[in-house]
Amino acid sequence: MSVTRRGGSTKEHAREELRYYGYEAHRWYDRVVEVSGGRAKFRSRVLPGVAVALVLVLGLTAWAVTPKPGGHDDSGFVAAAPTPAAVTTPTAHPVVPAVSAPTGPPARPRAKAAATSGAWPTGVSAGSLTAANTFAQYRGRPNDVVVLFTARDKWGSITGPWIGDSPNHFSTFPGTWVVAVPMFPEPPAGADVDAWNRQHMAACASGGYNGYFRQFGNWLNRQGRSNSFVRIGWEFNGNWFAWKALDPAQWVQCFRQEAQALIAVDPQVRIDWTVNAHTPLPNGDDPFTVYPGDDVVDVIGIDTYDQYPPSHDLASFDEQCEMGPPLPGLCYVIHFAERHNKLFSVPEWGLVADHNTKAAAAGAAGGDNPIYIQQMAALFRQFKNILAYEAYFNEADYNNVASSLTNPVQHPDGSATYHQLWSRTQ
Repeated sequence: MSVTRRGGSTKEHAREELRYYGYEAHRWYDRVVEVSGGRAKFRSRVLPGVAVALVLVLGLTAWAVTPKPGGHDDSGFVAAAPTPAAVTTPTAHPVVPAVSAPTGPPARPRAKAAATSGAWPTGVSAGSLTAANTFAQYRGRPNDVVVLFTARDKWGSITGPWIGDSPNHFSTFPGTWVVAVPMFPEPPAGADVDAWNRQHMAACASGGYNGYFRQFGNWLNRQGRSNSFVRIGWEFNGNWFAWKALDPAQWVQCFRQEAQALIAVDPQVRIDWTVNAHTPLPNGDDPFTVYPGDDVVDVIGIDTYDQYPPSHDLASFDEQCEMGPPLPGLCYVIHFAERHNKLFSVPEWGLVADHNTKAAAAGAAGGDNPIYIQQMAALFRQFKNILAYEAYFNEADYNNVASSLTNPVQHPDGSATYHQLWSRTQ
């Protein structure tokens, strides 16, 4: 499903609107001349006054939009929450129609993006510093972020995870941690997942798990990683995780409870609300109906891969990117973030092997696709001013997406294209 638009090109729409407004302006001009007593009196009496008024309006407008001095700190947030600058969008990526401003509790201050020495903050999903460094060496650019996942088997694995327990587990990583945290542990093998979900989501929504998230926040503080990005209950709109949003209202309350508990002990944490691309809620509805609120979210994230649907050319890339609810694409997420004065992120993205994967069996995998790599890079560069970070999912497992660009190289053409575009020298 794509974003609803009128037929015809953007340029045709522009010409149509210029013709309309040009006609209206001419009609009003003739009316003003008539009222002022003719063209001679209009030029001698009305035009000077109009000029003075125009100068005053332009001067006041310039004063209003000029940035005022303001400080910054190292907390991971800007000193104030400015209105994001308008970003010029090419014809290939039309802006999603505006919606009413969000209402509710005061929003969190605008977060800072991950620190970077390059064009935009970038990294990789990795289970060890060795793997992360191998990826950085291949592409010729350091990792600004590393995407990490706690274990999900028990609360102890969530509140005191393996991350940071040794140098190879990123205790000395110089960049920023991005930690994916489940809302509650996964059920034991053979359990009824939906029944487990209902039981634990109800407990979470009532605040029953707030203590665990305070423990997790204190763990981040002890690690010296208070300003990490934390993905609570990521990919909730899919059917594959125990914390899926079976009951949308209850899911929102669960997220808010855990986020508020985390923020209470770690105000510097940057909370990332992450949807899975092109996926509705389990009930078929729009994933954005469970947006928890600007007061508990810092970053609007999306995990997106070259599948369901794949992008075989520029037109199909644009089409899947622009898809709106209930199957949102990356472009929709970017503009949702803009409207809410938030950053956006792409914590997981990558190619998908066109053989031996689930998507390949369905005829929905892009394979070794340099076009996808090129277009993702173009979007990151275009919207770098509001990009919190992006991270490639370098995974060789055919039971997953088999997206590896190096060690091993599963996509030779995509690997060469990525190296060229992400190299420090580019």
